[in-house]
Amino acid sequence: MKGGLSINRASLRKAKRKKLLLLFLVIIILLSIIYTTNKLFINENIDTNQSSKDIVKLLKRNNPNQSHPRLLVSSEEFKKIKDQIKTDPNLKTWYERLESETDTMLNAPTVTYNKSDGVRLLPVSRMVLDRVLSLSLMYQLTGDEKYSKRAWEEMSIVADDYYFPDWNPKHFLDTAEMTTALAIGFDWLYETLDSNQKSILKNAIIKKGLYPAQKVYNNTADSNEITTFWKETTDNWNTVSNAGIALGALAIADESSDTETLAGDILYRSIKSIKNSLQSFAPDGGTSEGPSYWSYSTLYMSYFLSSLDTSLGTDFGLSSLKGISETGYFPIYLDGPKGIFNIGDGSSSSITSTPQMFWLANKFNNPIFSNYGLTKGYNVMNIVWYRSNSTAKSAATNISLDKSFLDPNTGLATFRSSWEDNGIFAALHAGNNQSNHGDLDIGTFVLDALGERWAEEVGSDSYSLDGYFDRGNNRWNYYRKRAEGQNTIVINPSQEPDQNIDAKALITDFNSAPNQGYAVIDMTRAYKDALIAKRGIALTHNRQLVLLQDELQLKTSSEIYWFMHTKAGIEFTDNRKTAILSISGKKMYAHILSPSQAYFANLEASPLKNSPNPEIQTKNNEIRKLSIHLKNVKETNISVIFTSNKNLISSSSSPLPLSSWKQEKVLLPR
Repeated sequence: MKGGLSINRASLRKAKRKKLLLLFLVIIILLSIIYTTNKLFINENIDTNQSSKDIVKLLKRNNPNQSHPRLLVSSEEFKKIKDQIKTDPNLKTWYERLESETDTMLNAPTVTYNKSDGVRLLPVSRMVLDRVLSLSLMYQLTGDEKYSKRAWEEMSIVADDYYFPDWNPKHFLDTAEMTTALAIGFDWLYETLDSNQKSILKNAIIKKGLYPAQKVYNNTADSNEITTFWKETTDNWNTVSNAGIALGALAIADESSDTETLAGDILYRSIKSIKNSLQSFAPDGGTSEGPSYWSYSTLYMSYFLSSLDTSLGTDFGLSSLKGISETGYFPIYLDGPKGIFNIGDGSSSSITSTPQMFWLANKFNNPIFSNYGLTKGYNVMNIVWYRSNSTAKSAATNISLDKSFLDPNTGLATFRSSWEDNGIFAALHAGNNQSNHGDLDIGTFVLDALGERWAEEVGSDSYSLDGYFDRGNNRWNYYRKRAEGQNTIVINPSQEPDQNIDAKALITDFNSAPNQGYAVIDMTRAYKDALIAKRGIALTHNRQLVLLQDELQLKTSSEIYWFMHTKAGIEFTDNRKTAILSISGKKMYAHILSPSQAYFANLEASPLKNSPNPEIQTKNNEIRKLSIHLKNVKETNISVIFTSNKNLISSSSSPLPLSSWKQEKVLLPR
């Protein structure tokens, strides 16, 4: 018995060891899978070829037997969209618009290779993308081959070397957007294309899209022939270029062993490169390029991240980068009742469509983003990314009236009296004068009230102007890019740039309370003649009045200009201390509280006498400039209030110093 018991115990120990060994092996396998999926971001120094192969393995595992569609949306999701069109009024409206537009496209002539400004093929690339997206989607929703055949006609032209020898890699955005178009057409119409058509599109994507990009990634591109800076930059060029090329790679990756090698390499490098621009949304979702270029960047970010999800089952943690989940708030808060806060080269018009807001809403389970998207116009991608169950209108009313975006390169603060269209909206910019598409605009502001814009940002000039993007010098010769063309301060104007071109300004104080909100920025670095230059903006007096206050200490007695551009008619009262602004019968009052010797003037929106004045630049004939001009001043506080309630002018006294704003419940004692 003793020996038998000993044998049983030995057997039990042996079995236990086997179980532990098996458990250990299972843990090792699971860790290996997790490592393989995420290794790109565990160790950036891993072997590139090995990680490229891992990406292709993921693609083939998620898309067995070369299955399509895989970009932006899956075949199962297409089925859900078709079902929801029958019951959801938003989808039904958009579908009717899609049907109308694609039926018009059926008889439209195909595009031609045309760089209308001698530089950009971009309008052509965008037309091809719009047509291919729309026609391919219409085919997916109806199964009618007239749409797929027309899309093929468009794609075959741009694939043909005779008609399109290249996709203009010298301006790489053109190449990226054209690659996006053919990638989506190849993917969404895969089942309708014969082997020859697939070969033509695949070869065009490789030759005209992936090969030029690979040269950039490998540092072998001739910068005179291919734009290269986008690989390292943090702006929209990086996002759009990487995203467009990556979609091309995802579409054709599993066509052959050669495409597996090429596409894997492209995808690995694009994922690594695009982190440069996606990290710029930290910490709170803002971007230094302003809302217009936010729209462009985030659309392609959404193309990229959603395609990684649908093709690979993962985006390798890119959507978890700080600020990405919050970036949908950026257009919401920068969009006033009468337009967007159009810093830099942005347009003053509100963003007309934001399909990416539907993708952001779904990705981050935030119905506020979807609600904003529903306030905007039609875009073919609305149909793809909108989900009927993603809206909850009650959530949209539970967000703060005020918001700051504190990254030093972005530096924006916005305030409003309500979310109604006739409410007050005031916004102030700090930021970085070297931001892509940026101006010398530290301290600029916009103001909406009564459904009108009273303080205007004049926006961009022609991109074809000589030296327009030369941020070292020539850009600052153009009025719309100089501080005098903004709603800010100019000190001792001359032929030189009128703010330090390398300056950054920080938001040093921000507060949002039920009855008022305010922000203070430090502009000192923007002015070479300043010891201290600060600007504060407040929406105060129960959010009925806007206070703009500047505190200046200068190195020597100086000449100072205070500027505000407006489309309003201007009249003066009270010895020019009050300006009555009029638009469409509505009135807004601007009143100088300090200094006592200051008064308003009504100037043309044109260069000062001592400023550069290139003959070829846009004239601002519809805009006037409300101005304050001070001479021989070494220290001053300039305080101006804006209100539609005339009674608040007489009841407002001298403002408190900016340093004491945070201690007070009301910034203008009465």
